[in-house]
This record gives sequence, C-alpha cells and structure tokens, in this order.
Amino acid sequence: MTTTTKTKTRRTPEEIVRDLEAKIASVKARAIAKEAKQRPEGRALVHAIRAIDKATRVATEANNEEVVTALDSARAALAPTLIGLGLRMPEPRAPKKRRGKAGQAA
Repeated sequence: MTTTTKTKTRRTPEEIVRDLEAKIASVKARAIAKEAKQRPEGRALVHAIRAIDKATRVATEANNEEVVTALDSARAALAPTLIGLGLRMPEPRAPKKRRGKAGQAA
C-alpha cells in the first residue's frame, strides 16, 4: 500500500488580512449601493434604464435600428450618473417566456 501525505498550504497573516480587507471593502460598496437605491433619484435612474432596455428590446424585435441607436445613446448618457451614485448598471433582462401547462409541450 502506498500512503500519500497531503500537505496543507497555510496562508500568511498578510494574506489573511488582505483577503479580509477586500471583503470589508465589498461590504461597504454594497451598503453604499443599497443606500443609493433607496434614494428617489437612484431609484428613478434604475427604472429609467430598465425602461430603456425594454424599449430597446421591442425596437430590436421590430427591426427599427434608428430607435435602437437612439436608445443605446440615451442609456450611455445615463451610465456615468448612475455609477457616480455608487450603483452599477443593471444588465438588460431577457424577455419573459411563457411556460406551458404541465403535461404539454412548451
């Protein structure tokens, strides 16, 4: 029988401190974002960007490239303001798909 010994690599105290400081920074950033989302202007900006995303999706389905271009430029214009508030840009949502009834092919 062959016995294998596994050695654990231990982190140095400096590595542990660095990881914990990164975690603290992440928690602080999330707290700032949560506070910004609660403010009326932050909430309005997020709603506006989501509405632009929805309008872009509809315009794309209708093959109206002029409207898509205008909406993309509007979204790009709102991005610095949203990021300045401490929020990140919401990802465009995929259209909702209808689910069939159980037992039927979707």
